[in-house]
Amino acid sequence: MVCVCVCAGFYMYIETSRPRKDGDQARLISPFFNVAPKNPYGITNPPAYCLGFFYHMYGKHIAPLAGSPRRLALSSHSPLPPPQKGQTSTEGPAWSLSGNQGDRWKQAKVSIHPTSSFQVVIEGVRGPGIEGDIAIDDVTLEEGECRDPPPNLRTSAPPTSAHIWLLCITLAMTLLGGQR
Repeated sequence: MVCVCVCAGFYMYIETSRPRKDGDQARLISPFFNVAPKNPYGITNPPAYCLGFFYHMYGKHIAPLAGSPRRLALSSHSPLPPPQKGQTSTEGPAWSLSGNQGDRWKQAKVSIHPTSSFQVVIEGVRGPGIEGDIAIDDVTLEEGECRDPPPNLRTSAPPTSAHIWLLCITLAMTLLGGQR
């Protein structure tokens, strides 16, 4: 499967000016993706997916940008705070970055290995001041391990499937903490 959320030159960003405050979060949340077993006995080897996107993190007040798969589960691979009201259990970030990354767009690719239905969540956090912008663009989700990752990322296995299906993600942005 390939999921692409790019249309006519638009991108998504977290607003840092007032009335936003230090620690405010913005999340882009995908619909749920089903992980179907490839054999009649269930999932024995979890499938791999490559989450890719471009990011722009510029300014002196940059807080973390993170991406993670989220699934309905009773346990978590990484310790995280309990889910907020209305949220499901979560896995820890598959990718995270903070600080000024320069005034240019950079690419991120990360392999994820969900064991059940999952959502992709990309979260930006407002830093301590208004001088910091975080934006993302060209979000993709492909079946298989990441190919040709950016130089700062590691990958270990070739893609598991030559079949790629096109599917467009509709990401919904929710600002946590309500309007201020």
